[in-house]
This record gives sequence, structure tokens and C-alpha cells, in this order.
Amino acid sequence: MKCWYRKQMKGMLSGEEAMTLVEVLASILLLSLIITTFLSFFIQAAKINNQTDTVNEATFIAQEQIELLTYYSETETVEETLKLIKTESPSTNSGFQTQSEVFKKSGETLYTGTVTVSKEGKAYAQMETRLSFRTAEDLED
Repeated sequence: MKCWYRKQMKGMLSGEEAMTLVEVLASILLLSLIITTFLSFFIQAAKINNQTDTVNEATFIAQEQIELLTYYSETETVEETLKLIKTESPSTNSGFQTQSEVFKKSGETLYTGTVTVSKEGKAYAQMETRLSFRTAEDLED
């Protein structure tokens, strides 16, 4: 019985041929092309993710400054707010430079407040709002 099994196995193994060097190199080349393609997708996704994080952080900082301007418009006069903005602006937060401005266009009753958030000279977020400042008499009441 053992002889018959050995003969069968020997016959099966002798019929197979090994892979040639060219076939091995071709398979390695195909695998490396596929892996490189997928890695480039992951690298690009990581770059876009970093850019999105930067823009989100800049947007949150700009929103915080807009809310501060809104608070000033309800509690301070225009002159006091302009003084506060000059002393605070341009401020730095997490590597971002923040610049706030309040101005009134001719013929309009509302003031325009703008906030620009930049990093290394590149603007990442800019927000604008309309503000109605109280007068000094309103604040005393």
C-alpha cells in the first residue's frame, strides 16, 4: 500500500513545473504597481485631511472673533470697540494671525465687521457681519 501511494505522489509531483524567474518578476511588478496606486490615494487623502483641519480651525477662530465683535456692539460704543480692536488686532492664536475691522459705509446705518484669519500670509477664513452699535446714551440707560 505504501508503494502505491509513493508512486501516485511521485507521478503528481513530477508533472508540475516550477515558476520561472520571469513569472516571479512579473508578479512582483504587478503587485508593486497596485500597491503604489493605493498608497498614492492614501497620501492624497491625508493631505486633504490636513488642509481641511487647518481651514476648520481658522473658521472656528474667525467665528469666535465675530461673536466677540457682536458682544462689543451690544456692550460698547463704536469708539471703545475700535480702541479694543486696535489693541488686540492682529492677534495670534494657534499660529493663525487674526485681524478684525469695523467700518461704516457711507449712506448705511449699520456698521460692517470683518475678521480675517491667516497663516504665513495665506488667508484661510474670512467672515463678515453687520453690527448696530449702541450710542453712549443707550449704554447709560
